[in-house]
Amino acid sequence: MALGIAQTKSLKRASTLLMRCQSTVAMPEHGSTQTKQNTKLFNEMPSPPAWPLIGHLPLLMKEKDRIDKMFETLRDQYGDIYRIYAPGQGNMVALFRPEDIKMLYGSDGKVPLIPGFDMFEYVRKTSMADRYATAGLLNNTKDWYEVRQKVQQDMM
Repeated sequence: MALGIAQTKSLKRASTLLMRCQSTVAMPEHGSTQTKQNTKLFNEMPSPPAWPLIGHLPLLMKEKDRIDKMFETLRDQYGDIYRIYAPGQGNMVALFRPEDIKMLYGSDGKVPLIPGFDMFEYVRKTSMADRYATAGLLNNTKDWYEVRQKVQQDMM
């Protein structure tokens, strides 16, 4: 149940961030990104036609050997920001413009909520507690931020 709540919170947070990204337009003559007044809701984002329950799985499976070309074709048809759905993965948003990606990561806050890290954190804090003092970079807590702060200085 806790995982379901975390996924719901994650989806709400992601949709908020994605709405922010959806609300940007490039201004090439000024070299900047500007926010529109009317943002679109997540469900209003462009998307290829989807099947009930399985979403875009047939499209993804059909093009599995050339997934990069599939995403580029979808970009030509639906623009620089579009959404697709696959069972087990959930809703995914494709972003192509660096300005949108920067805005997404910049809006994430100190501690981003990364799906799947809950499992790593649980394992490292329970059955592997003797080997790991913390969950390191594989968690969604303040520990992640502290490790990142120390490591980021060396990487920059």
